[in-house]
Amino acid sequence: MKKILSILIAILMLCSLGSCTFDTNPSETKQIGNSTENETTPTETKPSDPIKKDITITEQVCFEHDGIKVTAKSITNDSIWGTGIKLLVENNSDKDYSVSSHAVIVNNCMVSSLFSCQVAAGKKANETLYLSSSSLEAAGITNIGQIEVYFYVYDSSSYTTVYEAECTTIKTSLYDTMDTKVNDTGYELYNKDGIRIVGKYVDESTIWGSSVLLFIENNTDQNITVSCNDMSINGFMVTSLLSSTVYKGKYTIDDITILSSSLEENDIKSIDTIELKFHIFNSDTYKTIVDTDVIKFNAK
Repeated sequence: MKKILSILIAILMLCSLGSCTFDTNPSETKQIGNSTENETTPTETKPSDPIKKDITITEQVCFEHDGIKVTAKSITNDSIWGTGIKLLVENNSDKDYSVSSHAVIVNNCMVSSLFSCQVAAGKKANETLYLSSSSLEAAGITNIGQIEVYFYVYDSSSYTTVYEAECTTIKTSLYDTMDTKVNDTGYELYNKDGIRIVGKYVDESTIWGSSVLLFIENNTDQNITVSCNDMSINGFMVTSLLSSTVYKGKYTIDDITILSSSLEENDIKSIDTIELKFHIFNSDTYKTIVDTDVIKFNAK
């Protein structure tokens, strides 16, 4: 049963890492605008360069707690998985534990990641925390200068969290030349009280169906999560998936997923008009911050 659960968790993490498979070729996507004739002129997106291969870090201890110790050893670039941090995980306790991460932030941009390491009592393990290449490309990040990781430890048997580490900040050899320009081009959907959401484009051909790519910026003093409700396309209600957590002072590029089955049920072959409401709440307390009015925009 433990093996089956481990496999299921791995599959879910792979799906999470792959869910942000953004199309970085603007010619294959629809620009987002308003519902009037004089729409904003689409901003041409320049494809980002490949991640530089010569990134290095100085070995550092990420955290140490009750016999659990995680050390960042080096940076790796894998042809399949992309850029990653090689970690040494040591378990000097008398219980089996697993280590994972709640959030990973690169150059102030929250990105998808893949990391979960199970270590038996008294053992060590070498594991790599991989950064989503599609997340980095969508954000226009080619020079990775700073990586912030929020590690946590959980019981390998019960999956109960036993420790949440403070933020670990890893500075790379490209820190002084890292990308700091925010890729926030697009059509502004919401901007109030420090929270800004920009619609970048609509992709009608993704692994799950279609998606609406968003830029979400959080300049408040609390961590927020953004979801969407009552989404309709061309006047038909559809099932949409969005749950994007953005820590205070950070931003992310994430997408609303529209399942192909939902489009097929409504015979939607082209996404032209979209209406939705954003539900924004505090990520820690789950208290609602705002439920927006209906937001309408076009895609063409």
